Formats: sequence, C-alpha cells, structure tokens
Amino acid sequence: MTTDNALSLPEVRRISLQAQGFGREPSKPTLAHVARLAERLVAVQLDSVNVLVRSHYLPLYSRLGPYRMSALDELAYRRRALFETWLHATCLVPVRLYTLQRYRTWPIRELSWIGWPRGADRSTRDDVAAIYDEIAEHGPLAASELAAARPRTSSWWGWDRSKVVVETLLDCGLLAVAGRRGFTRLYDIAERVIPAEILETETLGPEESQRELLMLAARAVGVGTAKQIAAYLGLRASGHRTLVQGSNGRWLRPDWKSRIAELVEDGRLEKISVQGWTEPGYLLPGTRVPKPMHLRALLSPFDSFIRVSAELLCGFTNPLSQQLFVPAERRQFGYYVLPFLLGETLVGRCDLKADRQRGVLMVQSAYLEPGQNARDVAGELAEELHRLRGWLELGGMEVAERGNLAGDLRQQLIKA
Repeated sequence: MTTDNALSLPEVRRISLQAQGFGREPSKPTLAHVARLAERLVAVQLDSVNVLVRSHYLPLYSRLGPYRMSALDELAYRRRALFETWLHATCLVPVRLYTLQRYRTWPIRELSWIGWPRGADRSTRDDVAAIYDEIAEHGPLAASELAAARPRTSSWWGWDRSKVVVETLLDCGLLAVAGRRGFTRLYDIAERVIPAEILETETLGPEESQRELLMLAARAVGVGTAKQIAAYLGLRASGHRTLVQGSNGRWLRPDWKSRIAELVEDGRLEKISVQGWTEPGYLLPGTRVPKPMHLRALLSPFDSFIRVSAELLCGFTNPLSQQLFVPAERRQFGYYVLPFLLGETLVGRCDLKADRQRGVLMVQSAYLEPGQNARDVAGELAEELHRLRGWLELGGMEVAERGNLAGDLRQQLIKA
C-alpha cells in the first residue's frame, strides 16, 4: 500500500469487510471456524436482548452462515479460549488479551467509587471480603445466590449491594465469569477461570498495552480513522473502567491519539488518505485491496462493523441508538432492527422477532435504503430470511405491512 494516491471508498469498504471476516463462509462451519473468527473480530459484544436470538450469536452467523450456536459457549465457558471483559461494553474476547487488560483492571482496585477499598469503613471492607471468600469457597455463584443478596430494586439496573460488589471485583480482575445460567452470570475467582499460563504471563505497562490493543483493533477494522480504531476496543469509551493512573498520580483516560502516532512513527501503522474523508485513515502496512465481493448477510445492531464502520463506509446510521432504547412511538424503523448487507454495502434494514411459541419468524418492518432497487433487494432478502429461519429452527414467516420494502418482500416470499 502506498500513500501517493488516496484510496477510494469502495476500496476501503472491501478492505474493512474482509478484515471483519466477511467473504469466507465455509460450506460447513466447525468449532475451529468459530474460534478463528472470534480471534479475528477480537470482541463479540454481549447483550441481554433476546427478541430474535442473543445478539452475540449473530455476528458469527452473519459471517459463517448456519453454525452450531453452542460452539461459542463452548469456547468461552468450557475450553476457556474466550473470557468476558469490559471494552466499549461487555464482550467475549480471546483469553490471550487478559494481560493487556490489566493496565485497566488493576488500577480500579484503588478507586473508591463504591467506597472500597480506599476510604471505606471497616464494615464495608469486611462485607467485600466475605463475598469474595464465599465465592472462593462455593463458586461459581450467581449474585442472587450470595448470602448477602437482597431483593432487586429499581436502582443500578435492579442491582443490590452484593451485585455491585461482585461486578466491581470482576472489574478489578479478582473475579471472572465462569459461565452463564440462561443469561445470568456465574462468578468465580479468576484463578479457577483464566488459564494458569495466561495469569502467569508478564504484564505490559499501560502505554504498551494500549498500543497492542490498538494494533488488534486496526487489524479488525481494516481501514479506519484514529477515532474508529480507538473506539473498537473501548479506548475512547467513558466511565471509570477506562481510567489509568498517570505518573503524577492523577486518573487519566487513555491517550489513544499519542499511542496511534507512536505506532505510525514505529512503522506498525500506515497513515493514508481516503477519498471523501476529512480525517486520515490508518491501516496495517502491506494491506492489499481485495477483489470485488458479493456478500449477503443480516447483521446484528450490535455487530462491530455496524457499530464502528457502517456510517463512514456506507452512510448508514447505526439503528441501535435510534430504535432499541427509545419509546415505541419514537422508533422510526422498529425495535430490533437488523441492517441487510448485499454486495459490498448496506441496502436495507428489517425489524425481526422470533415468536418461539408459534414457531414463526416475524418481519415487523422492512425498509429499503435510498438509491437501491426494491425488487432486487427483496429477492435477496427473502432468501436470507429463509436461511435465518432455518438456523433458528422456526417453521413459518410473517411479513407485516410496515416499511417501503415490505410489499416487495412479501411478494418474493410468496414466490418462494
């Protein structure tokens, strides 16, 4: 890759889609395919919304096709190849990144945002120690199973004091998520969850850890602005979980701008121009532009491509903030809205729901993106919906009238 000429937006889009694992769908996905893709994506976001399927299963389906959903759980909670950690949100991450997170987890032990440990009175410290000891003796445990657990309240997402404590112990790296019962976390001490060879690995300093995380993010993004790359693994996120302690003792946010500049200076990242971008792009040296791609996939609203790259590369506004967390009357496209990738761009979106009692995939709305051909998109979307229905083991499909693509989609499904 040279910096003499700017890359075009279609070229950047192909690089990014390939970096995100699209275009390599195997004929029969195996556990090894799932493991390699999880390594490539680095972070698979977890979310409790289950209107269609738990969202962390969708990014792998979008890239691999119908795979065994339990494979991801096996990698995380039985083989210990992945672990749960906080980046921009709670994610499943390759376990080899555990030591890169220590620059973030260890300083949290010194913060006093819940009154522990620094500045806490003796009774509070004793309560925290008792909860840790209980998990050490009887874990894995759900927060509700702790002796100190109280009924849910309306604050802290219904968290009681014991839940706040175990989540903080998790942030500190003293506890880890050993598994899930449904979607409920089961906590255990880190030494029983994280493999010993990982725990014994030498810890890098904060700046070197951040550089390594940015390199992993750059590889996963393909081509991105500095902000995109920093956002991919949460180095631009807000909150106490991102703070690091500076040499002067003050708590600071990661200086990702300086870290990216250092990576460019060291030759580990290349700074380029992209046609139409007002900011420079960054990519790994030696990156080649792939051949044109014909892709077809429905994407989770939490998909890393949607979250980080879709708006800049496809002019597609992330539906998550506009749809999922607003009152029904203010939703433009629906509730659980999945963007539809066709060719090399996003051509539509649909609001999907799995009615498991009736065994029906419900298409509650279907919308066409501006400039797209409704008949062509509807035909491809109909085929993709049939495939999704089969993966979810649903028997039928219904299409509501809402959306400028709904009529064409219904006609295509009748033909099928």
